[in-house]
Amino acid sequence: MPFKKDKIAQKFGIGYLIGFLAFAIIFAIAVFGGGFTTKIVWSSKNIVLFVLMLIGFLIQGTTEEIVCRGYVQGRITEKLGVFWAIALSALFFASGHLGNSGVSLEGFVGLLAFGILTALLRFYTGDLWLCGALHGAWNFAEGPFFGTPVSGISGTELLFKSTSVPHHPWLNGDAFGIEASLTCIIVLILLSFLTVYLGQKYSDNKLDLN
Repeated sequence: MPFKKDKIAQKFGIGYLIGFLAFAIIFAIAVFGGGFTTKIVWSSKNIVLFVLMLIGFLIQGTTEEIVCRGYVQGRITEKLGVFWAIALSALFFASGHLGNSGVSLEGFVGLLAFGILTALLRFYTGDLWLCGALHGAWNFAEGPFFGTPVSGISGTELLFKSTSVPHHPWLNGDAFGIEASLTCIIVLILLSFLTVYLGQKYSDNKLDLN
């Protein structure tokens, strides 16, 4: 598995910050657009569970990255090259959520966009620390922190509880959650373009864009 031993804390911190802030921005757009009603549900009794979920989502997110961006993307790169590795590993990741509650075409596209973003990050950074932290932070922000469904899975809210407002699926993604929203898909696509721009400029790994 491509876990480099240099600057681990830095890469992990950057990944966590990107994941949390990206979701927070998308969520803020949805709330101000009228896609969610939100209330505070925090209780001091939740603190242990809050910490456990923080750790748990980091483990879960990193595990998915090890499978999808570590093994699957790595093996396909060896056989078919970088382009197909990015595309097919993202497709594999999105397909793994087809059994989730409330899944929709929009939700699948949103997960595909997330998979492409993390596949690009894995390619340009050459390891999985940033990807794993980003994924864990995204899921933690999505569920325990902001209280929205985590790819169709509800009931993890600990700090805020956010309820989808009907007839605003382009903002809240309906039952599947914010990954199925047009706002999320657009932001993830923009982040992917930004990753390519920065990666082509600063990374030792380069995509052949010709």
